[in-house]
Amino acid sequence: MILEAFSQYLQTASPELSASQVLSAWLWERLNCVPKTNVDQVIHCEVVIAKGVSSRAMTHPRTIRLPEDAELALKTRGRVKRLIDSDLPDLSVYFFKGSSPSGIRLLNSLYEYSMSYEQQKWSRFIHTVKASDFRLPRP
Repeated sequence: MILEAFSQYLQTASPELSASQVLSAWLWERLNCVPKTNVDQVIHCEVVIAKGVSSRAMTHPRTIRLPEDAELALKTRGRVKRLIDSDLPDLSVYFFKGSSPSGIRLLNSLYEYSMSYEQQKWSRFIHTVKASDFRLPRP
């Protein structure tokens, strides 16, 4: 049910965006609105936004970061407090995290699905390429 909802969103998304960017935008939209469907309710229960420090490497390669505009909005909200506390730049990053073991599995499944979609797009592109496309013109 959740993968189907994401699949429909992914198919209507801009082809220039990577599947991981589309996943990030979809999760942000689901969390940023009042839950109206069962999918929204599950996302609200199982996925949270976590804050990390960018100076440390992300510990998991499948980390799904928030879209840039959403991350900027969250940083701006805390900006007044941070300016009062110190003048140091904000090195924090925001990402989606499962709130329970089932939430972690859900995010992993969504990530795997988005990567399989990306591989499918690449495969379609490769099948349209011919060997003659790589020949260099002779001087």
